[in-house]
Amino acid sequence: MIKLDKNKNYLLACSYGPDSMALFSMLLNGGFHFSCALVNYHLRDESTQEMHMFMHFCEEKKIAYHVKDLVNGIIGHNIESECRKIRYQYFAELVKQFGYDAVLVAHNEDDLIETYIMQERRHNLVMHYGIKEVSTINDVKVIRPLLKYSKQSLKDYCDENKVPYAIDSSNLEDKYLRNRIRHQIVSKMDDKERQNAIKEIDKKNEELSQLFDNISHIDLSDADALKKLPIKEFAYAINLLVKRQLPNLSISLKYSKEILHILKHKNANVDIPLTRGYHFRKSYDHIEIIKPHKKQYCFVLEKPTIMDNEYFFLDFTRGAENRNIKEEDYPLTIRTAQKNDEYTIKDYKVKVRRLFIDWKMPLSLRERWPVIVNKDGIIKYIPRYQKDFIPSNSVNFYVK
Repeated sequence: MIKLDKNKNYLLACSYGPDSMALFSMLLNGGFHFSCALVNYHLRDESTQEMHMFMHFCEEKKIAYHVKDLVNGIIGHNIESECRKIRYQYFAELVKQFGYDAVLVAHNEDDLIETYIMQERRHNLVMHYGIKEVSTINDVKVIRPLLKYSKQSLKDYCDENKVPYAIDSSNLEDKYLRNRIRHQIVSKMDDKERQNAIKEIDKKNEELSQLFDNISHIDLSDADALKKLPIKEFAYAINLLVKRQLPNLSISLKYSKEILHILKHKNANVDIPLTRGYHFRKSYDHIEIIKPHKKQYCFVLEKPTIMDNEYFFLDFTRGAENRNIKEEDYPLTIRTAQKNDEYTIKDYKVKVRRLFIDWKMPLSLRERWPVIVNKDGIIKYIPRYQKDFIPSNSVNFYVK
């Protein structure tokens, strides 16, 4: 009935609802290796009773189980989002502790269609329409083997096979958008309408796959290349760039248009705050998503030595004449550049900040770029910024 690997050991996310209990039974009857995990959020009066029924059923069938009992309830404005974060973090902890190969979630065809309708109504810029059969959450593989089964068919399966389950009373209310879509649209669809919806989802994902193919050759850090893309492709390219650092953040099409408008300005440097301290930054033709570096550093070298840290690598044990450093310059100070720093080049002084501009150095690097100062407070050396620099074993000083 379900296609899974009998050589794998799975963790079933169970709510004691008909969907997850039907999957429980299918796994049991199919001879699969699995354990169960349930989170009791204490959002309903009957949740504790259901937790005990779940535990009893697992013990009766000799299936190992894990329970997270949140006796203090949930704190937060978005309860649904908070619950989801808690349970997937819990699953990740269990996978790490017990070595499960994947987490199984009992999302069904109704969930798939509901999600798609919600995406369309919200005009989200989605990375996938509906629900993926296989995805990764918190570095854990998540498999949804029931996406071709309707919610009603799973309930019928439980009734016919005498599999116990409980109906979540909160799902009967129309308080949430998903519940309204479920009750007023999806539950009233006939078989033909459901199949048409699935075909529409598949078609949208095929179009999305083609769009990703179109931008796959683009260097997402190249501002000039991105500006040439059609707006929808640009929006998805920006989202791919953002998700490298912030997997759960999505940039809307409207906001993408604003970013594109800003990029087309003649300003060499652009800084746009995003979330959690991250910024979207453009420096000349380079784009990146970063957490601005605000910590200044200062290291003192009493004598020639090796230093390897998060900012730079240095090995002056074999001399540093190629960096304009002589023995009488010690002790050296290696620090971040300061506002009024000046550097002497061929008998004339230049502001270090001017050098950075001339080198077209990204803003994020200017904040952490080192200068080497001798015992008399004179800047003896500043590594030149090279966009395509690749360090080698022969280089005795380079910035990371």
